[in-house]
Amino acid sequence: MSVTQTPTAATEFVSKVYEAIDSMDQQGFANCLTENCTFVFANSDPVIGRANAAAASQNFLKQLAGIKHRLLNVWTFEDVIVSQISVTYTRKDGSTLTIPAVTIWKLQDRLIDECRIYLDISPLFER
Repeated sequence: MSVTQTPTAATEFVSKVYEAIDSMDQQGFANCLTENCTFVFANSDPVIGRANAAAASQNFLKQLAGIKHRLLNVWTFEDVIVSQISVTYTRKDGSTLTIPAVTIWKLQDRLIDECRIYLDISPLFER
C-alpha cells in the first residue's frame, strides 16, 4: 500500500509543506520531517536530523525577504513524492528571482525521511 495513497493526498501534503516554508514557519516545516531525516538542499552537504534540517532551512531563509513556491506537478511512487516547482525568491532589496526546482521526498510514517531539493540557486546571489 502506498504511503501517500492517492495523488490528491500527495498534492495536499506537498502544498502543506510549501505553505510552511513560504510563511517561514520553521516549526511547521520541522513537523513534516522524521526525527532522523536526511535533508539535502542544492549542492550543500546532507544535514541529518529534524532540528538540524529545520535550522539549515531557517538559516537560508534568513537571507531572504520572502519565498513563494508554485506547484507545477506532483508524482507519487509508493513512499516517494516528486514535485516540480518554480520558486520565487524575494531578496532583501525587494528584487525577485524565479528558479525552477525539483524535490524528491522519501516518506516514512507520512513524514519526510529524505528530502532532496534540486535547483541552481547561484543566480540568487549574483549581483
